[in-house]
Amino acid sequence: NLKLLDSLLQELTSLQLYSVVTMLIDKPGVLAVIKVEHLVLPSGHKNQALLEQTDLHKFQEEHKISDNFCRKDKESNIQMKFSCWPCRIVIESVVALRSHLSGGKHLENAVNPVDNSEYFIDNGKWKKKKGEKRPLEESEKLSKRERTKKNKLARSIPILAQHTEAKYEETETYFENGLRKVRPYHFTFTTHAKGRWVGDKLSDVFAREFRAMEPKEYARCIEAGLVRVNDKASSVDYRVQNNDFISHTVHRHELPVTEQKINIINEDDDWVVVDKPGSIPVHPCGRYRHNSMTFILAKEHGLKTLQPVHRLDRLTSGVLIFSKSAAKARLMEQLITAREVEKEYVCRVVGEFPEEEIVCEEPIEVISCKIGLCVVDPKGKDCKTTFQRLEFKNGVSIVKCWPKTGRMHQLRVHLQFLGFPITNDPLYNSEIFGPEKGKGGDLGKSQEQLVQDLIKYHTVENWINSDEYEPSEIVNESGEIRKTEVIQNLDKIEKVQSETKEEASIKTKKQKLSDDLEICDPFCDPHCGECKLAYKDPPPETLVMYLHALKYSGDGWAYQTEMPKWATFL
Repeated sequence: NLKLLDSLLQELTSLQLYSVVTMLIDKPGVLAVIKVEHLVLPSGHKNQALLEQTDLHKFQEEHKISDNFCRKDKESNIQMKFSCWPCRIVIESVVALRSHLSGGKHLENAVNPVDNSEYFIDNGKWKKKKGEKRPLEESEKLSKRERTKKNKLARSIPILAQHTEAKYEETETYFENGLRKVRPYHFTFTTHAKGRWVGDKLSDVFAREFRAMEPKEYARCIEAGLVRVNDKASSVDYRVQNNDFISHTVHRHELPVTEQKINIINEDDDWVVVDKPGSIPVHPCGRYRHNSMTFILAKEHGLKTLQPVHRLDRLTSGVLIFSKSAAKARLMEQLITAREVEKEYVCRVVGEFPEEEIVCEEPIEVISCKIGLCVVDPKGKDCKTTFQRLEFKNGVSIVKCWPKTGRMHQLRVHLQFLGFPITNDPLYNSEIFGPEKGKGGDLGKSQEQLVQDLIKYHTVENWINSDEYEPSEIVNESGEIRKTEVIQNLDKIEKVQSETKEEASIKTKKQKLSDDLEICDPFCDPHCGECKLAYKDPPPETLVMYLHALKYSGDGWAYQTEMPKWATFL
C-alpha cells in the first residue's frame, strides 16, 4: 500500500508540474530549452558552449520532459537546461523550473516583458552586450610582442638584445664529431619580484630560489654588479621590494646535441611539421637555448615566429607540430585537449611484450613538480594507453603505442607499470624503483624517499664511480688530476635523466688549460668557473631514447615520419 501511495504521489507531482508548465507557456517567447557542452579550455578554465536553443512551447510538442531531463551526460558532457526570457536566468533542473514558474517574480516579469535585445547567453549565463570597440587606427594595430615592447618603454624597463631578433646573432654554432655545439656567450636572466620574495634579502632570495650556483657564488655576482635591481647595481643586504625588476648576467655554456638534420615534413601558410631528432629540446630550457628546435628553425630555416602546439621530451624524436600564428596554435591545442587528435608512437622495450593488444588505464600522479617525476597512483589523473607488439627478438620488443590522454611521461610510466620499460630510459628503467623497477606500481619505498634517492643517485659523482663509462677526471691549472665536483639538487628531471651523464662526460677531457683563458679564447670569461674546465664529447647513447612520435592525425589531416632504424630487427 505504501509503494502504491508513493507511486500515486509521484504521478500527481508529475501531472502538477506538467499543468504548471503548460499553463504558463501557452504561447512562445517565454521559456526556452538550451543545449550546452561543458568544456575545459587550454587555459584550464571551464566553459559552457551553447549548442542549441529551442522555444519550450514548441519543444514540448515533440518531447516529454522527465525529472532527469537536465542531467549531464558524462560521456559527451552535454546538458539540457531551461532559459527564462522575462527573468533572464538559466535554470538547471526540472525542480528548479517548477519553483521558478510558481514564484511571484516570474509572474510579474511575464506580465511586464522586458527588452532582451541587449542580452545574450554566454558560458551558461545571461550577459549584457558590451558596446562595440572603436576601430583601431593603423598605428594602433600592434602585435603582442610590439605591445610588450611599448609597455616596457613606458615603465623604463630596458629592452635587451636577447629579446629581439639580435638574439640569433649572440653566439656561434659549429659542428664537431657528429655534434651541434654552441660557443659560450653572455646572457641576462630577468624576472619581476615574486610576492614571496618581498622583504627578503636579495642574497637569500637567490640562495633559496635558484640552484645553478652556490650561495657564495651568487653573493659574488651581486657584489660584482652582475645581479642588478631595476637596472642598477645592488648589494647582498638589499631588501626586495614589490615589482622590482631583477636581472642576472651569466656566461652561458650550452650542452651539445646531435648534428642530425631537422627534416621538415610539411609547411604551409599555417603549420610547420618537422621530424624532431632526439637530444634537442622543443624550446629554450635549462642548459639549452640556441640548441633548441625553435632557435635552430629560426636561424637555419628563417622560421622565426613559430608557436609549438605540443611538446616532446628532449630525448624523444618524431612528429612535432608548430603553428605560424597564436590563433592557429590555440586551435590545435583545443583539438588536443578535446582528444580529437590521434597520436601514434613506437618504442623499444625490455622483455617479451604480449602479442595481444594491451590497454592500460592506470592513473598517473606527478609526485615531484621540481624534478618532473611521475608514478602510477590512484589519486592521479585518468589516463589511457593502448599497446600492440610489432616484433620480438633477443629479449627486446618493438611496441606501438596510442595514448588517448596526454599526461606527463604517460607512455614511459605505463610501460614501467606493465613491466616493460623502454630499454634505454635513463629514469624509469632504473633499479632505484626497486628490484622490479616499478612493475605493478611496486616502488618498495615511499614516494618521498624515491624522490630523494633519485636526486642523490643521479649526480655526477655517482656517475663517475659507476662502471658504465670510463672514470671521469679533469686536469686543473696546477696539473693535478681531481674528481669532478658533485652537482646536487638538480631542478629538472631532464637534467637528472641526461644532463648529468652529459656534463660528467664532457667535463672530463685530460687537457691542461691555458693560464690566460681570456687571451687564448675570446669566448672565455675569466670569472666563469665552467670556462676553466676541459670538455669532451658526450657518449652517443646519451643523446636518444627509444621512443618516437610516429604519427599525429585528425579530421582530414595526418602527419607521419618514417620508422626509426632502431624500431626494426630486419
